[in-house]
Amino acid sequence: MAEKTAGYIELEWNCPNCGNKNPGMTKSCKTCGSPQPQNVQFELGQKQDLIADEKKAAEAAKGADIYCPFCNTRNPAGSQTCLQCGGDMKEGIRRESGRVLTGAPAASGAILKCPNCGTDNPAGSPSCSACGASLSVARIPSQVAPSQAPAAAKTFAFRPWMALPVIGVLAACCLLFAFLLLRTTDLIGVVQDARWERMIAIEAQREVIHETWRDQVPGGAEVLSCQQKYRRNQDTPIEGAKEVCSTQLVDQGNGSAKVVESCTYEVYDDYCKYNALEWQQVDQELAQGADTNPYWPQVSLADGQREGTRKENYMVDFQTKDGIKQFSTSDANLFAQLQPGTQWTLSVNTLGAIVEVSP
Repeated sequence: MAEKTAGYIELEWNCPNCGNKNPGMTKSCKTCGSPQPQNVQFELGQKQDLIADEKKAAEAAKGADIYCPFCNTRNPAGSQTCLQCGGDMKEGIRRESGRVLTGAPAASGAILKCPNCGTDNPAGSPSCSACGASLSVARIPSQVAPSQAPAAAKTFAFRPWMALPVIGVLAACCLLFAFLLLRTTDLIGVVQDARWERMIAIEAQREVIHETWRDQVPGGAEVLSCQQKYRRNQDTPIEGAKEVCSTQLVDQGNGSAKVVESCTYEVYDDYCKYNALEWQQVDQELAQGADTNPYWPQVSLADGQREGTRKENYMVDFQTKDGIKQFSTSDANLFAQLQPGTQWTLSVNTLGAIVEVSP
């Protein structure tokens, strides 16, 4: 997946001393002057415009700020000495960065209650519409008090171990079925009757319509129609591909967030219907008998025809102490030995079917 940086936006931080909301890249509170604490959490603000000032954007691109190990002053990434006390920054503490911001600004229609007069104001208002007091420390009131919040509904969570009983039952059924099929007993049988059937398919070329990508149409086939369809995704752009991007805001650790676009390219191609000649069965010749002397039928081919698949099936009835049991095979050599009146040992499974015969 191709990634590109679209720019940077400035985040916000709340002063823990007075509650004022400050631009992310300011180093001290604009209301009370307190320095930005080391553990302050940057948040998305109401405005998320890209930083247009080139110098400020370059500062944002440097990455996480470093806090002075002597006076705790916030310094830009790459600083060798502290801007405040001149101390060596080798042991400075680098702010965490790389967090993907998922929080959203206050929803449309949210209100801010003025801490001075209690008047409700639209979210984002800098000052109270009634008394003019600053709303920087105002908070959006909760709709439901914590003590009144409804308990979360319990949901069923599937756990892998829950499938073990089902898997056990299925395994037991499979073992039982295999036992019934594979377990055999010997039974003596005498050949009572024999029947056979042999078939030769007759084929001719016929036009058949198929669909596939244009570059996979067989040579010599007639293309009837095509339409553009999605074929695959890839990381690199090519002519005609559709760029599909998603955006993430990544905390730079300096009061800004990098706007990262992750893009893939949907490739579309011609998907075509085509006409091709293929050999298909158009007729058959069949020979049948009630003896042990099978033969192949005579085939008469018209122009443009050819012989296709040959099939043979041989059926024998055995007289046993449990009654008549039928046996089927495609082995012509075995069938030639199953002459009426001959005795054979039959391997019979628990379902009563003959699975093997031996002299």
